[in-house]
Amino acid sequence: MRYELHSGSAKVSPVFADYVGTRMERLLSDFSFIIHSDIYLHELGVKAPSHQVRLRVQVPGETLLAEEKADNFQEAFDTALTAIRRQLSRYKETLRS
Repeated sequence: MRYELHSGSAKVSPVFADYVGTRMERLLSDFSFIIHSDIYLHELGVKAPSHQVRLRVQVPGETLLAEEKADNFQEAFDTALTAIRRQLSRYKETLRS
């Protein structure tokens, strides 16, 4: 699996990029059928929550999407990743049945 981190004009620290890489590699080890994923980071302005993460994961036959807003990118990414894990678990169950 490969993933792409799209930040646009948002500033992304190397520490956060490493954190995302570690978490995405762990996701792949749990769900080996993932084809590709994209992570989109958006700064929404001065209103709270001011950061948005959109996580798109392609699996055979479907595209799963989770979008979360929070006060910082890490919190939004963690929440979106939790939502994607739930969707992937449901997808895996449909493959088994």
